[in-house]
Amino acid sequence: MHRYTYEDGARLLISQPALPDLTSAQALRVVKFMKLTLARRGALLFRAGGPGSHFMVMLLDGDAVVEGQLNGVGEPLVLRTLVPGSLFGELGAMDSIARSVTVRATSDTCLATLDYPALNQVTEADPVLGCALLRAILAHVTRRLRNANTKIETLNEINHTLRKEWEAEINNDRATIARLNVLMKLEQKIGMLPASKDKVDTLSPGEPEPGLPLARKAGNPSVRAVLK
Repeated sequence: MHRYTYEDGARLLISQPALPDLTSAQALRVVKFMKLTLARRGALLFRAGGPGSHFMVMLLDGDAVVEGQLNGVGEPLVLRTLVPGSLFGELGAMDSIARSVTVRATSDTCLATLDYPALNQVTEADPVLGCALLRAILAHVTRRLRNANTKIETLNEINHTLRKEWEAEINNDRATIARLNVLMKLEQKIGMLPASKDKVDTLSPGEPEPGLPLARKAGNPSVRAVLK
């Protein structure tokens, strides 16, 4: 196992995925209150519906995913991927509601956790540091909400574009159906018109022509007898 120093933890704590609003000195003091935790691949770090026992968790090493569950969908939906420096569980600072997502380790991971008793120690030992930590967490949550709003707006634009394309397809289908209906009506009308050529010669070749007696046919013995 890699041995992590306070400096390693502080460097990750002020990285962009975590709390860049903290100074290096403040981060170094905060990580001294955090505890290391190891988790194997596939372990559930958070379970949806369960209580939050940790105020904040930072991924030091490994990978994890945040999963959500949609109504009527069997498989969980991956909401985001966690990399070293990523925070999760910090929304528990805002309320006491049960966890709404599941966090699953996708590799062997090392975590730095700050639980509620440790947070109380920070605020009691150094109120200024405690306030700075809470402000940094609030800024982090605000950035996440803004990113979520941007994603929602993007999805809304995509949905609007797809709806327009779908409406255009429906209009094209309606126009095609209308043209086909016109063609079918024309074919029906043409099929009902009288064919004059067919009515000119309605007799078959073997039938005698009207108005001519049978006696005029050549090769008939009775005809020859009459003409003598």
